[in-house]
Amino acid sequence: MTAEESQHQYKLSAGSALIILLVINLCWGASYAVAKYALDVVPPSTLAFMRFFLGGLFLVLLPGRKKSAISAQDWLNLFLIGAFGLAISNLLLNQGLTMTSSTKTSIAASLEPVFTIILAVIFLKEHLSRKTVWATLLSIIGALVLMLGDKSPGQLIAEISSSGEFLGDLMVIVSTFLFAVYSILMKPVAQRTGAVRATAFSFFIGAILLAPIVYCELRKIWPINFTRESLIAIMYLGVICNALAFVLWNIILKFTDAGVMAVTLYAQPLGGVVIGWLWLGESLSYAGFVGAALIFAGIWLLPKESGK
Repeated sequence: MTAEESQHQYKLSAGSALIILLVINLCWGASYAVAKYALDVVPPSTLAFMRFFLGGLFLVLLPGRKKSAISAQDWLNLFLIGAFGLAISNLLLNQGLTMTSSTKTSIAASLEPVFTIILAVIFLKEHLSRKTVWATLLSIIGALVLMLGDKSPGQLIAEISSSGEFLGDLMVIVSTFLFAVYSILMKPVAQRTGAVRATAFSFFIGAILLAPIVYCELRKIWPINFTRESLIAIMYLGVICNALAFVLWNIILKFTDAGVMAVTLYAQPLGGVVIGWLWLGESLSYAGFVGAALIFAGIWLLPKESGK
């Protein structure tokens, strides 16, 4: 293969990665509205369990998985991913969605690269440029504006004590931070054990950890009156958003640079806002638009290194 052919192949691969990442983020953007719809029928921990169990089951049935041994360190990482990046993260996400809008949730989820940078500084000892510091601060200020809006301190205290919208927003942002933990821990595991295999194991670990909570939850509300629409929503969340999207994300994560990842994240809130508006009739306040603009500006300012 000539150097020119190799360069052309790389460009094609980079273009394919960009398209796949855009589709993934659009699917995840729509998932917040779909999850909020499903939560009218299925309680939070049960919905998270079903997403991971269905996703893991789908992945196990896929052919061609690597059979190499998994090291003790990778098992520890998979446990941490399943516990924090999936189980706790999705519990907080689903509980938060019962208190706040899917529109605000999809915008808050775009903070993930900011949290990833913070974690990289803490755990990987990476150096922050001045531009990155300003970008991070801008995004955090945007998140605060999105959450606080024009609420007075008294309103915020009342919302926290009554499980109101502010508490829901806070849960969603903590959930987004935990997904950043997922991205940091999953990358080396996916490289060593294969994306499909690593994702399947992490899903089953997350489902197993959620099982005791689900048992207690279902004892209080069983039977659940599933509708056809709620079952379709659960299948979409479990198979499309979890199994297919997570595997593709983990594959792209192995060789895509930060710039591509950051740019495609704009598709997630865009999809979330449009679906939330068209399907659920949601809207953003003036403060919400300002907060969203600050978050997007911060993400845009993040360094976009070129790939290999």
